[in-house]
Amino acid sequence: MNAFEYECKRQHEQYSRLVADGFSIVDDPANLAQHIGTLVDVECFTSIWTPRLLCKLYVSGTEHLEHSFHLVPLHQIVRWSFEVPQPGDTFTSKFVIGTRRVGDYEMVPALRLPLK
Repeated sequence: MNAFEYECKRQHEQYSRLVADGFSIVDDPANLAQHIGTLVDVECFTSIWTPRLLCKLYVSGTEHLEHSFHLVPLHQIVRWSFEVPQPGDTFTSKFVIGTRRVGDYEMVPALRLPLK
């Protein structure tokens, strides 16, 4: 099993556990929820790098929604996509669609990459 297959499996299992515990998707402006647990080509707009080298990414078409950003470590993008996204650039890469908890029983879709 390669790293992307493992991450897809892990994210699908996490989503299933959260749904079983009563969690629900509360916001999905990029329409990613249907792809949770799968590997998808996503076009992203890079807004900024944070001081801790996280890339603040927006799925193309959601840049105008301030709350719809995803934070992805730059080193993971470089390792898995062979891209060094600069602020203001748009790029397409493969991401595993997972979830992120945002409330007591709320979650949102999230862009994930394998850790190793």
